[in-house]
Amino acid sequence: MDKSQYIGITETSDPCFHIDIFDNLYNANIIITKNLTNKMIEKLIENKDKCILHMTVTGMGGSKIEPFVPTPEKNLAQIQILIEKGFPVEQIVLRIDPIMVTQKGTDTALGVLDMFKDTGIKRVRISFMDMYNHVKERFTENNIKLPYETFHANENIRKHVFKIMHTEALEMGYEIIQTCGEPGFESTPCISQMDIDILGLSDSITLEGNKEQRTHCGCPSNKRQLISWEKSRIKCGHNCLYCYMKDKN
Repeated sequence: MDKSQYIGITETSDPCFHIDIFDNLYNANIIITKNLTNKMIEKLIENKDKCILHMTVTGMGGSKIEPFVPTPEKNLAQIQILIEKGFPVEQIVLRIDPIMVTQKGTDTALGVLDMFKDTGIKRVRISFMDMYNHVKERFTENNIKLPYETFHANENIRKHVFKIMHTEALEMGYEIIQTCGEPGFESTPCISQMDIDILGLSDSITLEGNKEQRTHCGCPSNKRQLISWEKSRIKCGHNCLYCYMKDKN
């Protein structure tokens, strides 16, 4: 595949810890972050013609589960600054990922929707917390009750929570509510034709298959990690207990 067809993405770590990735962007890039630092805002403005931003706000920032992630209020302030500085709001996705499938977790996610409803953001992506064995160990070590013993929460319950989220989001003025890599759901990939269209690259980038992706991921083979797996081994400063990555040295 020609390099001009590559689409960058930051799935392996948070780009706020790897700001140098902005020196090596592709023509289209999905930037996923939990912390819009001033430097991140600067780089996104400089590259706004190349980037779709997934702003991850779970509502748990500053808690024991996300100890070093900014609070939702801080996230909101960051997004408002980014938009005020000229980053197109149609290129921003509110990513509530993950949602803990409990009553409290659902209420927390709904609170995020309510907090961001006046930003002009219209796209929302959600997924649900997966309980890896190492995640269960972290919860136990921090005296946090496991939300469920299974890897995935019960499918019917997940679908019920999604229905609540979908209904409330539409009532609040959001227009597109998607799931990400959720078994049992018709999920929309992080890299989709919608993103290519929004960036005005429909005539130059063609999405091709998804044979190289993990189970339930619908992203095309065009996807390229902007943060190498080697760099991702550097311990992330967020210290989220639910991270799928095992503890790093």
